Amino acid sequence: MEAGSGPTAADLPPGLFLPHRQKLLIVGAVMLTLFLAALDGTIMAVAMPRIVSDLGGIELFAWPFTSYLLASTVVVPVVGKLSDVYGRKPFLLAGVTIFLLGSVLAGLSGSMEELIGFRMVQGLGAGFIMANTFATLGDLFSPAERGRWMGAVSGTFAIASVIGPLLGGAITDELSWRWVFYINVPVALIALPVVMIWMPWFRNSRRYRIDYVGGAAIVAAGVPLLLGFSWAGNQYGWGDVRVVTALALAAFFVGVFVWAERRAGEHAVMPLTLFRNRVFLVSSLVTVTVGFAMFGAIQFMPLFLQGAQGVSATSSGTVTMPMMLGIVIASVVSGQLLSRGVQFRTLALAGGALMVVGPALLTTLDVDSPTLLTRGYMVVVGLGVGVALPLYTLVIQNALPHRLLGVGTASTQFFRQIGGALGVAILGSLMVSGFSRGLTQAFPVGFDTLKQQPQILLDPQALERFRAAQEAEAPGTAAVVIETAREALAGTLTDLFLISAVVMGVALVMAAFLPRVRARTRAEIVQEAASGSGEAAGASPEVPAEGEGESSAFEPES
Repeated sequence: MEAGSGPTAADLPPGLFLPHRQKLLIVGAVMLTLFLAALDGTIMAVAMPRIVSDLGGIELFAWPFTSYLLASTVVVPVVGKLSDVYGRKPFLLAGVTIFLLGSVLAGLSGSMEELIGFRMVQGLGAGFIMANTFATLGDLFSPAERGRWMGAVSGTFAIASVIGPLLGGAITDELSWRWVFYINVPVALIALPVVMIWMPWFRNSRRYRIDYVGGAAIVAAGVPLLLGFSWAGNQYGWGDVRVVTALALAAFFVGVFVWAERRAGEHAVMPLTLFRNRVFLVSSLVTVTVGFAMFGAIQFMPLFLQGAQGVSATSSGTVTMPMMLGIVIASVVSGQLLSRGVQFRTLALAGGALMVVGPALLTTLDVDSPTLLTRGYMVVVGLGVGVALPLYTLVIQNALPHRLLGVGTASTQFFRQIGGALGVAILGSLMVSGFSRGLTQAFPVGFDTLKQQPQILLDPQALERFRAAQEAEAPGTAAVVIETAREALAGTLTDLFLISAVVMGVALVMAAFLPRVRARTRAEIVQEAASGSGEAAGASPEVPAEGEGESSAFEPES
């Protein structure tokens, strides 16, 4: 095939011409599996205090979340590549099954160590699900049609995030924390037969060599990288030997990964030729940056509400809930706009602008700001996030041949998670140091415990103990000290919101480098496949042609 040749019939979505009713059933099953993974990401947070009181191991409080994050993130690129080779169906079924097994075992946990291990099993299943959810939509619809469906699926993710804390609290109070995990069982048992019966098994007819070294290297790099970011600025300082060792190991295995991918060529887990594609490169950079800013703004909002403004955990949930409403609205509307021919770059710039404005508005809040105003600002944040979540997945899918759909989709999710972990680590470190500095300026001597542990302001019991100790030491001073601490925390957190806004400004500038393309319609991709020549309307001209440089992941089989 000559250089510059374009798509062939092999690059058509294999389920493009399935009956509409069958597509609806498949999408419904996919939304159920995504709901399963998204629900578990939030439902457990409310139950953790009860879990700790039952199982003990408060020093391991963060590890059930960390183990889940590790497993669900590092497996995504590997599963994405394998699903391109062997089809989505077996990995989606495997993901739901593994998640179901992990849920049952987590509910049966007799110790915190067991719970951590079983949460890792759950995370592994969630990684399989997340790697295939959006790629499955790419098997069924043209890029233009995917917009409306991805908007609906992203809305499902947001709804699960809203329901999770509410459902987790009710289940923990009325039944037991173990049912926080058992609740996954009926959802999984509904999703499994629907996927098994109605979802076709689309397999790639091309022969691939499995890139074992690259797969092992990206996992070996991802685990210490995420661990290092999880530890840094939270449990340990950036200069701690554990953090330095973890990040050094990650850097070493990144080098191994790059070496392995260069050798593997088109068989690589993440072919390096992808980064020659302008759309893929820009979208990946924006995704990492958005992940940094997005997680930074969202992660610290409950701390601002509970720690700085003194609202309860339940009330803080009702304040942040409008953000999820914004996400649902923006996801659906942006998907509809894409399906009607609006250019990717137009939406990227509009969504990016909203994500700059949202955190910028949060910087104006203080300890006395009314909750109604905060709710309004959170809607703006949600609107920006709702545009960004599905958009860059669609941009990359539109730019790549279908045989690389799983790799491209999984890469987007992987880079977003890495950016989020980095954002939480750096902003968390800045939060602790900034709060300590603000409180030290007000009280140069004393209050060391409060300076190093701002989370005291979140725990009513711990705060009451601090108040009692302070009153015993200096009667009449506790209220002043606590109010000063709240103001110092509010000032520090609004600084972090400003950093998030600036970082999003950088992402907005990057997004301007996306080419002016729109999502290709069904008629266009069929015509491209039929002609077998010319470049796809939505593809980047930088995709290397056959014979250019090393073996290209974009070369069709001879």
